[in-house]
Amino acid sequence: MEGSYNPQSFESDLYERREESGAFRAASSPRPGQPSFMITMPPPNVTGALHMGHALFLSLQDTFIRWRRMQGFNTLWLPGLDHAGIATQLMVERQIEAQGETRLGLGREKFLNRVWEWKEEYGDTILSQFRAMGASCDWDRLLFTLDEKSSRAVRESFARLYHDGLIYRGERLVNWSSGLQTAISDLEVEKKPLEGALYHLKYMLADGSGDFLVVATTRPETVFADVAVAVNPDDPRYKHLHGKEVVVPVAGRRVPVITDSYVDREFGSGALKITPAHDANDWAIGKRHGLPSLSCIDKEGKLTGLAGAFAGLPATKSRKRIAAAMTEAGLVAKEEKHNHEVGFCQRSGVVVEPLLSTQWFVKMEPLAKMALQAAGGENPAIRFYPDFWKKTYFEWLTNIQDWCISRQLWWGHQIPAWHCAECAQVTVPKSAAEPDPAKCSHCGSPKISQDPDVLDTWYSSGLWPISTLGWPGNTSELETFYPKQRFDQPRQNPTPMALMETGSDILFFWVARMVMMCTWFMKGRVPFEDIFLHAMVRDEKGQKMSKTKGNVVDPMEITRKSGSDALRLTLLALSGQGRNVNLDLKRLDGYKAFLNKLWNASKFCLIQAEERGVKKWENPLERPDRLDFVDRWLLEELFLAAKRVNQALTDYRPDAAFQELYQFTWYELCDWYLEMVKVKKGSLDTLLFSLETVLKLLHPMAPMATDKIFSELPWIKGKTILGEAYPTHPGVGIAVDGDVEAVAALKRAVEGLRNFRTENKISPRQSIRAHLETREQALWSRVGHLVMALAKLEDVATQPFSGGMAGRVATPELVFTLPLEGLVDKDAERQRLEHEIKKVRGDLEFTERRLGNPNFVTKAKPELVDAEKKNLAQYKEKLQSLQEALGRLPA
Repeated sequence: MEGSYNPQSFESDLYERREESGAFRAASSPRPGQPSFMITMPPPNVTGALHMGHALFLSLQDTFIRWRRMQGFNTLWLPGLDHAGIATQLMVERQIEAQGETRLGLGREKFLNRVWEWKEEYGDTILSQFRAMGASCDWDRLLFTLDEKSSRAVRESFARLYHDGLIYRGERLVNWSSGLQTAISDLEVEKKPLEGALYHLKYMLADGSGDFLVVATTRPETVFADVAVAVNPDDPRYKHLHGKEVVVPVAGRRVPVITDSYVDREFGSGALKITPAHDANDWAIGKRHGLPSLSCIDKEGKLTGLAGAFAGLPATKSRKRIAAAMTEAGLVAKEEKHNHEVGFCQRSGVVVEPLLSTQWFVKMEPLAKMALQAAGGENPAIRFYPDFWKKTYFEWLTNIQDWCISRQLWWGHQIPAWHCAECAQVTVPKSAAEPDPAKCSHCGSPKISQDPDVLDTWYSSGLWPISTLGWPGNTSELETFYPKQRFDQPRQNPTPMALMETGSDILFFWVARMVMMCTWFMKGRVPFEDIFLHAMVRDEKGQKMSKTKGNVVDPMEITRKSGSDALRLTLLALSGQGRNVNLDLKRLDGYKAFLNKLWNASKFCLIQAEERGVKKWENPLERPDRLDFVDRWLLEELFLAAKRVNQALTDYRPDAAFQELYQFTWYELCDWYLEMVKVKKGSLDTLLFSLETVLKLLHPMAPMATDKIFSELPWIKGKTILGEAYPTHPGVGIAVDGDVEAVAALKRAVEGLRNFRTENKISPRQSIRAHLETREQALWSRVGHLVMALAKLEDVATQPFSGGMAGRVATPELVFTLPLEGLVDKDAERQRLEHEIKKVRGDLEFTERRLGNPNFVTKAKPELVDAEKKNLAQYKEKLQSLQEALGRLPA
């Protein structure tokens, strides 16, 4: 092994060898009786570069994949790339515009050719970065969301949903980006706080009485599309206006006053203008009351002819001019500052307009019913980790709206529907196996053309768990890896066949849609039984990372500097369920130090084996006669750690799993056992077995360092750690009576003696003498030689100390008197003893009060009362010993 831990010297080459060896590949048909396990990677955008969110999900998913692989599962981690419709089209448009061309000038076919060229040149960047993070994906199965395999699944699903009456084309309210000239999803709408104004407008009664109704709005430019004013039916202020008509300010149209319980009586004046074509809530009210929908803003974001003299003005810029005209006409009762959230297009930066538009939609209610049932009940088919996301999932699905799946783009899955120029009907093939139609299925006319729109990127992503496995074909991959669990049956197997691990921010946009679509097409079988949602990665202060704040941390820069394992361990350690991951780079330095400690410990083990001529070791569990009490203690702790690690991973707590290994490796193995190995005699079986076991336990979390160290072990003979079984508890205890207690007593004595040195500024290299007082001679016979070596005591006398300046180190089992002449500052020692006496006296008084309480003595368990009595005796003995030591100090 190299002299020091230097990940840059081996990570890339080691990963390449493992990938070429086929170690990451899954079998389409497993061995008889072999269980399967799958994670479908959330496909990153083809435009992307690795960011901390990717690094987190890679660290988490690879941990679970490698763990299950070592448990013997036929394990598939399926990678992919998303075509990212809007993002990719925008990027290529900017590229060709810089070359003096435009998308429209090129035309659809030539433009798409340019996008494919761009994808081939730049699209694999992020995949090489995933490899640099150690991701053990089955790269042979890499799928792009516009590949033929995915396209076939998209066409088949569209055909089935359309002919089942679940896909339709109609006019509804959508998020419209005038900058991109397309409908966009809620995910692509970024809410930003904006300082604006709340205008209190006068809607004059149409009866000419001169009375008016005040309506508050932040958007006076939409009054031209008002079709009603609504009030709460229980609001006594407006009872007399029910059924009356008012005149829309500036527009001059008469509209009815209607009643609806949605109206908040406390907001503004308690009256609400109803503009169904430009507000989602108004659209719902309009549908309930059968109101018409008028559009006063067009797809360019400009006012339409309904706005009269204001037609053609950009809607957002016309606001103040329209408000000024209303003020001049005496139709503004009040104007006040008002802060509110406004939706902006994430890609173009323009304000998103709710617009009435003819689009393609999926009816969600039938699909949502299955998805709700899948996660409901006492033993649901699908479980959430953390569990609180289940409530959010239910709330969204319970109130779900039909899904707008069409986008006015060129890059993506073109909608497989053909419009007839003769009869205006739509032709959709019955399945993906059918060729594109040559004539209208309704009138037979050959004058048909394919719908120019493409499907929402999330549509193809919603099919990801089945399209990647070959659906709609009846493939061996579907049979092997797709879960058998039905949505309407209790959970059959606590161990999932498939895990969905992703960010909590796409629970609705992706996870819920996969549950709905895949369960529907797989005849009731859910796509995954467990859903583990991680939180967001933020900076060390908990702030969102952004280029404008200058707090973005590049994972590749960290990997180049500190190695991939240090970053992975940092992210895992900070990934406790439900918490944001506040990335503190000081923690990263600490985990790199941990890997360095493991590296050095491994070197020590190999040196010990070489010096003692050990070529191989025997399983210590098979040769208990060769174990001493320290060996048995370490093995007991090791197997308890293995048990806790497996349970933590089962519970989706990789943070707890790593902390368990960190504690055992750093403190029990390195700080204690390795030091004792230098002193004690006997076989190295326990040492070498424990090293190998720790490497295996840690491998899923820190794969590169553990793989490298394992490959350096001289006895493995060509094996790799990836093919090793994951350690478990053997099911029986290793330690015998007194082993654990003896090591605990040893550690207390050594720590006490070391602390005494530190407090009294005695050099660690300075050997000191001691006088021992103990009633547990058998214990001292077991641990004495180790205590003396680890605490650097040159001699321990069993006769009482005869006098002179001395210090005391007292544990419940052992009391050491340490002659201090010429070694310590007597004033400092007096201060130390007085502090220790105060502490012990406090413990003694607390225990006396507890034992003097009749309720405790009569109601507590007898063993607890006995333990407290034993503690009391030890405190008294220790106090006496410390007081005697204080009395021996010269004045």
